[in-house]
Amino acid sequence: MTHTSNCPNIFVVGTMKGGTTALHRILTSHPEVHSGSQKEIHYFSLHYANGDEWYESHFDGLPTGQNYVDASPTYLDVTNTPLMPRLINNYNPDGKVIVIARNPVERAISHFHHLQRVNKLPVLQEMDCTTFFSHEINKMFPGIGPLQANFMNVLNFSCYVAKVEKYRSVFGERLLILDNSQLRSAPQETIERVFQHVGVDPIWNRSFTEIQHSHQTKLTDISPAVFERLSDLLRPDYEKFCRRFDIPFN
Repeated sequence: MTHTSNCPNIFVVGTMKGGTTALHRILTSHPEVHSGSQKEIHYFSLHYANGDEWYESHFDGLPTGQNYVDASPTYLDVTNTPLMPRLINNYNPDGKVIVIARNPVERAISHFHHLQRVNKLPVLQEMDCTTFFSHEINKMFPGIGPLQANFMNVLNFSCYVAKVEKYRSVFGERLLILDNSQLRSAPQETIERVFQHVGVDPIWNRSFTEIQHSHQTKLTDISPAVFERLSDLLRPDYEKFCRRFDIPFN
């Protein structure tokens, strides 16, 4: 495929509330890596009908011949088939992809707060975190209705292994898989891997250790009993994810 303008070649594909904002900030601090007009463009997941010219217009006016990053968490979170990674690969067969995951219980709690405080979903306004996660799955499945749909999305977005496998099957060595905990426990080593993966000389700035989330997760936001129930539900997938992709389990 021939592109007539700046062509995104770095794709931070997710997960939501996993650290994509921090990773985007770190990547675009490099003089050879540039952000589009916004961090999240969601072209392949939400706006594909607009076409490549619309997509690349978000990168107009930037220095040519360098690197351009699109960090859109929906690219991972809505991946139920290999279609999404194939669309990205067909667009740029040389593109580099980064997945950043997060402890799934922390991610789920943060997701709830995002829906309540940022999206301001009416169904969640009078509901606390413990009440939300106390709902029985068999009453939420298959996700019909505002409460049910968002409940199932929160859980599904915290399950990684099958979705990441689909990306690995398409991108192979062009896929870098990280966990948010690695940015905290070994920031310099992890960020060096990130820059090497996308093909630029690593840089370091002390500010890279300042991982920011729009809503900090507090385990006191949820009762111990419901926390344990949520942990039991999400742990098997996360253990499998960590084991398969050599991620430290926490």
